[in-house]
Amino acid sequence: MCKTTILAHNQNITIAQCNNCKVMNIWRAGVLMNFSFEQFDAFCSATKKLCFDDYQENHPDGKEVVILSTPFPDISLVFTRDEWHEFFIKIEEALYMKKVYELVYS
Repeated sequence: MCKTTILAHNQNITIAQCNNCKVMNIWRAGVLMNFSFEQFDAFCSATKKLCFDDYQENHPDGKEVVILSTPFPDISLVFTRDEWHEFFIKIEEALYMKKVYELVYS
């Protein structure tokens, strides 16, 4: 059984890592995303450069959202502006804590 370490957490998002499996988990609104450490770093590098306003669309209810594609064509992640901001704050926090744990445990 893996023992995970929570790197970043609030009421909407939890980002945790398993050092044994070298897996990162992002829990968000009924979605669990799993990444290898390398995939997580690549995901963070690719997405943190994205500006909400450059990719904004309208949800059927009229809210402004960004739809982030995944490698599975039928599955996308949807973020409001506040969720987008909150998501990347937690990503940055998790990246920082991941580096701290790498320094401590390597």
